[in-house]
Amino acid sequence: MTKEEALKIWLHEFGDVDYAHDFTGRKIKRADYLIENQVGWVVSYVCPLELGGPNNEGNTIILNHNTAYEKANHFPDFEVVGTKYTICHDEEDDFYYIEKILED
Repeated sequence: MTKEEALKIWLHEFGDVDYAHDFTGRKIKRADYLIENQVGWVVSYVCPLELGGPNNEGNTIILNHNTAYEKANHFPDFEVVGTKYTICHDEEDDFYYIEKILED
């Protein structure tokens, strides 16, 4: 993915801001796309392509580098920063999303 394409996703997800947070709360900086530092980020797929996920906007997500390493290709359940998550699919609108697993 080109930086231009990634920045379009950033604008769609976060708007015209220089800093944001991924779903885990990790900080990311718009200018640090593909830079492996504390605020660097990547565009990833919620449902990994290798596991049959579609290559479309409804399956993309912006992640801090560290979050991306921890999530990797785990599907549908995974753990990041000690918190468990599950990936869900909205079939009607055809998009994937992540929910925190609440334990009793």
